[in-house]
Amino acid sequence: MINEDELQEVREHIEELLEDHEVLQLESLDLDSLEAAPGQYTAVYAEFLWAQLGREKQDKFLKQLRDKVGKDVLLVLMGEDYVDGESFPIARTDQHGNTYEFQKDDDGNRFEVMKNYPSDSWLRKRLGIAAREIKVLRSEYYWVVTSRLK
Repeated sequence: MINEDELQEVREHIEELLEDHEVLQLESLDLDSLEAAPGQYTAVYAEFLWAQLGREKQDKFLKQLRDKVGKDVLLVLMGEDYVDGESFPIARTDQHGNTYEFQKDDDGNRFEVMKNYPSDSWLRKRLGIAAREIKVLRSEYYWVVTSRLK
């Protein structure tokens, strides 16, 4: 569930982090069509995308991102925290540890969505393969991780 007030506060904090950077804002997890060259950007920002990236694909994604933008680029990821009683319940977990929840569309039809809620240790472990200076910030509804690509 989106908490608009807190989301605005988190976005303002992220804007401050990215203030002096040439920022590539990722709109998709498809990096094959991404037109970026090393040195073109000093920061990459992705909002709500990490939760949709399968755990088994995260290492490849980070390597491909580094190949596209280069090393020492600031990486800022933002996602939702699981809030008991407010988030959609987790319906299942697959063999890779990805979690899925059932949501309903405007017509009331139920559909399944991959939605991973990473712990601080998982973020540090996963990002540590491709990044350094990893910092995780949490609020009640959202998490933000900053790091530098190796």
